[in-house]
Amino acid sequence: MFFKGASGREKQIQAKLDQYFDALRQIGCRHREALIGYLDQDEQSFTNLLEAINALESRLDGIRRDIEMEIYGRRLLPDTRDDVLGLLESIDKIPNRIQSVTRNLQLQNVDIPSPLKGDLRQLSDHIVEAIQILIEISNAFLSKPAEVRDLVRQLSRLEHEADLVEERAIALVFDAPDRELAHKIQLQGLIDRIGSICDLAEDVGDRLMVASLKRVL
Repeated sequence: MFFKGASGREKQIQAKLDQYFDALRQIGCRHREALIGYLDQDEQSFTNLLEAINALESRLDGIRRDIEMEIYGRRLLPDTRDDVLGLLESIDKIPNRIQSVTRNLQLQNVDIPSPLKGDLRQLSDHIVEAIQILIEISNAFLSKPAEVRDLVRQLSRLEHEADLVEERAIALVFDAPDRELAHKIQLQGLIDRIGSICDLAEDVGDRLMVASLKRVL
């Protein structure tokens, strides 16, 4: 619970935040499923999941606007208002990047070699886990700020593991002498974009850790 002893208006914002984080969790899971569908060459599954991702991204935008209207219209204390708005602003890039990465798979019709598929599946698993930890960080930031630092460290360790997977995948791409350079560059771009989702989650965690210090003091 973000607002201890919450009033009616704060409970409404709390409910919207819960909806926002649930949709954020869902979009991470749908991204993993879409990537797996793409790797398995299941075109119908991938198309359906891309539509679900688009719908979730729109839902996240709508919930964020609702929260902003509630906050500005109900005269929350300035610190609480700024904390919630700053949190949403920081997180907003993640669903946007997920949508962009998944759309680009469809638009570019990337041919992914079999040796890369295991690493891409692992990256997608890391993304789901990173989003879950980020949601826990967000909960802690608004209700138990003293717990933020340990959660951010956990997220940083996960992001480091994702970096290692990303580096290994890129090395595999360029260790194929028969693969055309243009294809190598395309695959590197895809790996970078997928990996950047974990980077964004870590960036948000770092920002929340700094911001949490004022809530602890």
